[in-house]
Amino acid sequence: MSQRNFVGFRGIAGFAAMLALLTGATAQWTVVNLHVGEYGSEVRGVGDGQQVGGTGYHACMWSGTAASWVSLEPAGAGNPEPSFANAASGGQQVGYARFGGQYHAGLWTGTAASWVDLNPAVTDRSVANGVGGGQQVGVAVVNDAGRASLWSGTAASWVNLDPLFSEASEAHGVSGGQQVGVALLGNLWRASLWTGTAASWVNLDPVGSGGSGAHAIGGGQIVGWASVGGVTSASLWTGTAASWVNLNPAGSTESKARGVSGGKQVGYAEIGGFKRASLWSGTAASWVDLHAFLPAEFESSYARGIWIDGVSTYVVGFGYNTTTGRDEALMWVSVYDPDNFTLTLNKATVAGQNSVLGTITVVETKPSNTVFTTYDNSSLVTTPPSVTVLAGQLSRNFQITVTAITSSVVTTIFAKRGTLTRSQTLTLAPLIPTAISFTPNPVTGGLPTSCRVVINGVAGPGGRDIAIFDNSPYATTPSTVTVPAGATSVTFPITTIPVTSIKYVTVTARVTAGEKTGTFRINP
Repeated sequence: MSQRNFVGFRGIAGFAAMLALLTGATAQWTVVNLHVGEYGSEVRGVGDGQQVGGTGYHACMWSGTAASWVSLEPAGAGNPEPSFANAASGGQQVGYARFGGQYHAGLWTGTAASWVDLNPAVTDRSVANGVGGGQQVGVAVVNDAGRASLWSGTAASWVNLDPLFSEASEAHGVSGGQQVGVALLGNLWRASLWTGTAASWVNLDPVGSGGSGAHAIGGGQIVGWASVGGVTSASLWTGTAASWVNLNPAGSTESKARGVSGGKQVGYAEIGGFKRASLWSGTAASWVDLHAFLPAEFESSYARGIWIDGVSTYVVGFGYNTTTGRDEALMWVSVYDPDNFTLTLNKATVAGQNSVLGTITVVETKPSNTVFTTYDNSSLVTTPPSVTVLAGQLSRNFQITVTAITSSVVTTIFAKRGTLTRSQTLTLAPLIPTAISFTPNPVTGGLPTSCRVVINGVAGPGGRDIAIFDNSPYATTPSTVTVPAGATSVTFPITTIPVTSIKYVTVTARVTAGEKTGTFRINP
C-alpha cells in the first residue's frame, strides 16, 4: 500500500513511526476497569458520561461501569474486525463498520439501531475519528488516497478537507467548528488545522520538526505529536505553528498526546521501555503518570480521551494486563478536592549519605500556612517532624537524610494532613564501586600509574573501605583503600616492574554488595 493509500481504522497512529513517578497534582485517581468479554478491549473516546471503543473489534459503549456495556455494532457488519467506535460527544458516537469488505464511517446516537452510514458516494472506504458540535471528522479514500473529511450527520454532507498539493490527509478531532489532523506534504506528515474547508488549512508543523500530527482539539487547545531532535514528543498548540509546546516529560523516550479538555491533555509517555498513560496541564513539567495508579499486573497503558464535567475528571484508554494476556478498557476518575496534596521525592534510589529532596504540593494556595506531619518507617532515614507550605504558595521542599548501609533496604516516606496521607517509597542502596580508571594508561614498566575508584554515593563518617585485587605479578596494588568521608572516589598508586613485552593487568575493586574491574597496559 503506497503512502497515498487509506491508512485504515488505525490511521490515528498509523501516519508516523511512533523514573521517578509523579502522582496527580490536582487529585488522586480511581481506576475503573470497563473490560467485558473474552477478547481485548479499548476505550478510545469519552464525552457527556459516555465511553466508547470496542471489545474484540466490536463497537460498544459504556456509561461508567463494565455492567453498563452496550453493543453499537450495526446489523449487517461483517468480519474481520466488523466495527469500532472512536469518539463520543454531545450524545453522538462515531467510528466505523465493515460492509462489503470495506470500512464505512458511521454515526450513532446511543444504540446499534441508530447507526447512520456516513460513507460518501465518491468512495467505498472511510472512517470517522472525531465528533463535536454536531460535526464528524475522519478520512475517506478518494483517488486511491486518504482525504481528511468532514460531515454534519449524513453521507451527503461530506466535505473534502484535503489541502492543495497534499498527497494524503486525515482529520482526527473537531470542536467549535475547527478540525484537526494531518496532511502529507513533502514526504512528511504535518499537524493540520481547518475551519470547515480545504482552503482554510493551517500548517501547525513546528519549525525544524521531522513531522507532526494533531489528534484532538478542545477549548482552543490542540494536541498531538511532533518529531523534534529525533524524539517523537507529545505536543500542544493554540492555533499556530509558533504556539507549539513540547510536552515530552523528562526521562521519556517517546510520547504522544491524544485528548484534550478543560486545559488538560492526555496521552502516553514511554518510560523505561513501557508506554504509560499520562496527563499534562500545559507543560512538560506538569506530567502526571496515570499508569502509577493501575494494579501491578498492568505492564503498559495508554490514555486516549479526557472529559471534565466541572466536578470530576474522566480519562479513558486501555492497558495491557499480563495476568489475562490482553488489553483491557480502563477509565481513570478523579474528584477535585481543595485539601488534596501530593508528596514527591527527587530520587527513587539513594546510596551512601546523599540527601533526598521531598516536595509537598497543594492543589491551590491557602490564605494561611498549611502544616503537614512528615515521618518515615525506618531508623536509616531522618525526616523532619513537620513541613509548612506558606500562605499563598503551592509547594514546599524538605530534606531527608540517609544513613550509609551495606545492603539494599526499601523505606517509605509519609506526609499527612487531617485524614489525607500520601507516601513515596525510597530505596536505600549500598555504596559500591561504579567506575575504575588508570592514569597513565598505558604505563611504562617500572613506572607507577594511578588508579581512581568511583562509588555511587557520598561516603559517610569513617569512609568506605574497598578491597583491591589484581591478577598480575607485574603490578603491586594495596589490599584495601578507603574513600574518605564526604567523598565519592579515592585515588591510589600502583607500582609496576620492567617488562620485555606488553602486559595487561586487571584490577578489581570489591565490596560485599558489588565490584568493578578495570584493565591497564604495561609497555616495555
